[in-house]
Amino acid sequence: MQTVLCVDDDRNLCRIIAKALEGEGYRVRTAHDGDSALETFHAESPDLVLLDLLLPGRDGFEVLGAIRERPSDDAKVPALLISGCSKTPAYEDKAGALGVDAFLTKPVPLDVLLEQVRTSLAGARTPEVEAASRKAPKILDGTLEELPFPALLNHLHGLRATGALVLKCGKKQKGLQFRDGRPVGVRSNQVGECLGNLLVRMGRIDRDVLQESLRRMRKGEGLQGDILVAMEVLSEDEVTNALRVQAEEKLFEVFEWAEGSFQFRRDSRLKGASTLGLERKPASIIVSGVTSRFPIQRIDAELRAHSGAMVVAGESPYYLFQDVTLESSAQKLLERLTRGVPVDELLQADDTSRRMLYALLCTQMVQVREGAPHEVEAAQAADAIAAARARLQSVRGPEPDPQEEWVRGELASIAERIRGKDHYGVLGVSENPNDEEVREAYVHLAKRTHPDRFSNAGDAVRRLAEEIFGRVSQAHESLADARAREAYRLQLARGARREEELEEGRRALAAEKEFQKGLGFLKARRHNPAFEAFKESVELYPKEGEYLAYLGWTRFLSAQSDREARREAVKALKQAIKLAPDSEKPYLLLGQLYKACNAEEQAERMFMKAVQQKADCVEALRELRLINLRREKQKSLVRRLLRR
Repeated sequence: MQTVLCVDDDRNLCRIIAKALEGEGYRVRTAHDGDSALETFHAESPDLVLLDLLLPGRDGFEVLGAIRERPSDDAKVPALLISGCSKTPAYEDKAGALGVDAFLTKPVPLDVLLEQVRTSLAGARTPEVEAASRKAPKILDGTLEELPFPALLNHLHGLRATGALVLKCGKKQKGLQFRDGRPVGVRSNQVGECLGNLLVRMGRIDRDVLQESLRRMRKGEGLQGDILVAMEVLSEDEVTNALRVQAEEKLFEVFEWAEGSFQFRRDSRLKGASTLGLERKPASIIVSGVTSRFPIQRIDAELRAHSGAMVVAGESPYYLFQDVTLESSAQKLLERLTRGVPVDELLQADDTSRRMLYALLCTQMVQVREGAPHEVEAAQAADAIAAARARLQSVRGPEPDPQEEWVRGELASIAERIRGKDHYGVLGVSENPNDEEVREAYVHLAKRTHPDRFSNAGDAVRRLAEEIFGRVSQAHESLADARAREAYRLQLARGARREEELEEGRRALAAEKEFQKGLGFLKARRHNPAFEAFKESVELYPKEGEYLAYLGWTRFLSAQSDREARREAVKALKQAIKLAPDSEKPYLLLGQLYKACNAEEQAERMFMKAVQQKADCVEALRELRLINLRREKQKSLVRRLLRR
């Protein structure tokens, strides 16, 4: 069995990566600083080294350099280097000189990391590993004692994990559906968390109404929320709000668990999960859950484990600029922490401050550094602190709703502007900027292009945001100070400028532009040109379910009396559901199509599916209510006729 040595000072991340690699059939050993990494390497002779750049003691470059100097064949071991900072030209040159297979930037999507490991070990992959990989159930499991729930959420977010997380604590069981690292659905086996009981506790309905709604549910009259609307006890908006509260309560209750186990099944789906509002980003969920629910005793125990260390600014731009809104007191604490504060001093703070400190640690906006910073660490510390301070100074409250079309248009505009530009052009600074000009331009762009802002958009938009954010971060690292700018000038002078935009990124941009054009035509009821625009977006980026859904819908609208066009439309919408099973749009549009064709039962199923994917899908809720009203009228008419 092949052995992988995983070295990272973040023990929680190490645990998750190790479990994922073991699920692929590898034997994994871990280390958390440079010296212990070399000791483990000498003892185990691994087949691959997965190495963080910033480590206590010796940094990743020093560790790999010591490995390369060994007289045995071990010196040729494949190595993957990972850094929370962007890759500067100097770093890339050093990595190349040390024979690094790949230099990855945190956070690395889990699928990308596993594929890179497979590629690096392809020449030495044994039949035993191949068989284990084929049989592996792709499960990550463990206990909440070794990996606290807030840290688990954060790392699944950073690893862009997609699948089902099942948590157990005694008889309690919760399920969370993840898509690209975000919790989008939740399920619970606790009777007290069902919608009716929640509404009783909230004082919105009484026990008699609850029993009547349950009676109607047992008769198959629909979902409880729809029944309460049909009973005219609650409005659609009230039910939507209650469903949101219900889903969030199911999730946040897990933060209270002092112990338990978890099992994450990659690429698996939960049945019957309640939709979580997409406006709640992982960092915001973690901050809310830790500050309101997480046991303070557990927080103190976690902090005491780092006694003697310092809390400093997080190293990763991705985590520094993730989408989270902090109250003024939390902002002040974050600003203080970025200057460097001893953990022992923070242990004396009040409960509220210790809770917020732990939340910021879990989200990796700040991190713990054991002992004195190493040279590479120190070289990055100033920029990380300055970026964090600049982020705080530029806080203006919550960012605009990512669902608004102009936000997507803004991203497309930025992508168009930086296309083919060097690092100066990406940041929009002159070729002779000072440190402050670079920093201000970086912070402004990082906040506008962070992938969290587009988490509920389609795959093409998210991929585009990740690419642009990566380019912005790399431009900042290359221009952050006078020494870095000089190195970049030399790189350009040597003709080493690289093409930074991949073909898939260009096609994603073109597809999004065509899609927005199609939406404009659709609003103007110009169905034929809308169909052509959506057709072009699908041809450019066929993996995007939302594009295909609108293509099918406009195919139907442009030729409603044509049976062949109708079949093509239904086929396209069903394919869109397969591509984007967690999106409500394909279900909603297919429901509208069935409704227009007088297929009420099929339409109702699609509208219910849309609500299951998005609890506050107003269009689907309205259609379901109309269907229920029509049925009530028909029943009333039949009763009157029978009485004659």
